[in-house]
Amino acid sequence: MNKSVFSTFALAAVLLAASCNSDPFRRPEKPDYQLKYEVAGVSFEMTQLPHTHYTMGVSPDMRRKVTGGLAHEVALDGFVVSTQPVSQELWTAVMGSNPASVQNPAAPVDRVTMKDVAKFVTKLNKLTGKVFLLPTEAQLEYAYNVLGTPAKNALEEWCLDPYVDFGDETNGLTVNPAGPAKGDLRVIRTPGSRDPLDYRTKKGNLGFRLVQPTEDVLPEAYLAALDGASFERETVDPAAGYTPEVFKVGNVSFKMVRVKGGTFKMGFTDSDAPYPKFSVPEDEMPVHDVTLDDFAIGETEVTVELWNAVMGSVPYPNEVTEGRKPVGNVSWFMCQTFIEKLNALTGRKFRLPTEAEWEFAARGGLLSRHYGFSGSNDMYSVLVFLDNANMKLKDVATKRPNELGLYDMCGNAWEWCFDRYGKYSEAAQTNPVGAAEGDNRVQRGGSCASRWDACRISNRQAIPAQNVKGSFGFRLCM
Repeated sequence: MNKSVFSTFALAAVLLAASCNSDPFRRPEKPDYQLKYEVAGVSFEMTQLPHTHYTMGVSPDMRRKVTGGLAHEVALDGFVVSTQPVSQELWTAVMGSNPASVQNPAAPVDRVTMKDVAKFVTKLNKLTGKVFLLPTEAQLEYAYNVLGTPAKNALEEWCLDPYVDFGDETNGLTVNPAGPAKGDLRVIRTPGSRDPLDYRTKKGNLGFRLVQPTEDVLPEAYLAALDGASFERETVDPAAGYTPEVFKVGNVSFKMVRVKGGTFKMGFTDSDAPYPKFSVPEDEMPVHDVTLDDFAIGETEVTVELWNAVMGSVPYPNEVTEGRKPVGNVSWFMCQTFIEKLNALTGRKFRLPTEAEWEFAARGGLLSRHYGFSGSNDMYSVLVFLDNANMKLKDVATKRPNELGLYDMCGNAWEWCFDRYGKYSEAAQTNPVGAAEGDNRVQRGGSCASRWDACRISNRQAIPAQNVKGSFGFRLCM
């Protein structure tokens, strides 16, 4: 896998090395967990969470940032987490005393240092014969998201991780992060904030939860898809012809248009216009021959209503009442999560189009009339762009389709492609999938906020895969 994309931090298993002779948070060799426990007459429940990928550092709807955090991409193995923070009655049952600032058996225990937590975990493990751990920050934030923990007046909670300042940029995807290996400052979290705190500190309204690993580890195929090194193609059955195929998720239908493969000139050519002369960007040259197999591509961008049908919610600032607009504010990684869920729902092999597939389809495939924009040289007949959109996404399929019956290939929303961004070569290629390394992914088509020249078929831009913007959307391929 691409090392620049995957940077799994060393597990902070030596968390208390400076203060303890043994490690109470060592992972078990084999998962051994359950969803309900009883210790000395005190019961508590665990919630099972599946392996996942999510954007850490922001609320699930992308509306609010975590104070002290930074939006970045995280993938996690499955785990179970205590549905509620450890209560005072459970602490007392295990430790024999209650250190809480306000005595209430049903309330979370507080005023416990990290060393106190380590002693509790050690005794709990002996009493139950199981192995409990302290959650990593990434596990805890994901649990907050799933459990719907309110941010207002939330308990602060210890995390396994030594504290690290994310700085201004975190590229790529981190798998099962747990922070640096050492450090006296630990992460304490609420749903809306992260802060550093010395592990020896006792503090009111500061407690903790428990986690246990499960056998649900991140599948290699799932990681490979997130890595973006390759994908699995779905064979297009020639007997099916080239009639568009209609799919339905819930009450939402969408159409995939079959495209007959062939060879075309990829990159800027003089025959792609007329439009005013301008300086052609270097990354659109040299023109080169590309041969593609048959494929199918979405008639329109993925809409808000389709995203909502698959994911159960929409990222801010999308509105479910505007279901026919392209979904925006999605990163390349978020597209992969959507596609994984869509594939599970349909049993098919949807994916992002490669950059070559996108350009071939935008040109009209073998039916191409060599327009500068997808479907016409008249920008106003085919483009939702800066001059007519007031920088706002519009409903899909309101302009003329191109030769293949595809709408909005140019304009409305920028469309993520599968490929890592790279320079063109003169060499002929067959089914290219982009550069082998790099954090930037290709976007095509321009948007409602773009000038006409950014909406040209051959125009391309390089964007970090974790970036989101209101005009960033995508189109399905298979």
